[in-house]
Amino acid sequence: MLDPDRLFPVEPRLRDTARALYTQIKDLPIVSPHGHTDPAWYAQDEAFPNPADLFVKPDHYVFRMLYSQGVRLENLGLPRADGAPVERDSRTIWRRFAERYHLFRGTPSKMWIDHALQDVFNWTTPLSAQSADAAYDHITERLQRPDYRPRALYHSFNIEVIATTESPLDDLRHHKALAGWDGRVITTYRPDEVVDPDHPSFADNLVR
Repeated sequence: MLDPDRLFPVEPRLRDTARALYTQIKDLPIVSPHGHTDPAWYAQDEAFPNPADLFVKPDHYVFRMLYSQGVRLENLGLPRADGAPVERDSRTIWRRFAERYHLFRGTPSKMWIDHALQDVFNWTTPLSAQSADAAYDHITERLQRPDYRPRALYHSFNIEVIATTESPLDDLRHHKALAGWDGRVITTYRPDEVVDPDHPSFADNLVR
């Protein structure tokens, strides 16, 4: 699914230069200053349950795109403010995503999902309504293996340090629980909830 030159310039000389530079740095450790990962993943080191809970429900780039094309958020398993029921069947959520995967053409989301499917999960069939169930079963089986748990993936990706993304109201308990682990996970301060006066809880958050 992936062209090895997909992030390089089209012009031949520039592409050759990019390839040469990439060859020199591609095996260096990753330093991720804004990793968009949940510190609970590393602290608890539990298996990701299924593809929908990994690729769809936690990724606002994915579910916002689907919402913009008429898919209701509750049909993707996103909780409602009023507590009304939402879709709970992860396979159904994954199918809704796969059926509309063509909507992501030309987006960074598709690029990284294709990369994850092919290079992490060894799945090389384009995602679609027809391949949805087979992909779901393949990925779910992989996610149950010890080498697909968060800490194992951290090391397999050759990460030196990753910064998670926390609210200023977070108590950092998951970071405290990581004391003694050989991975390096640090917090990133994302202050939206205490610097935006239009936030519905701005005043209370500021006090906290």
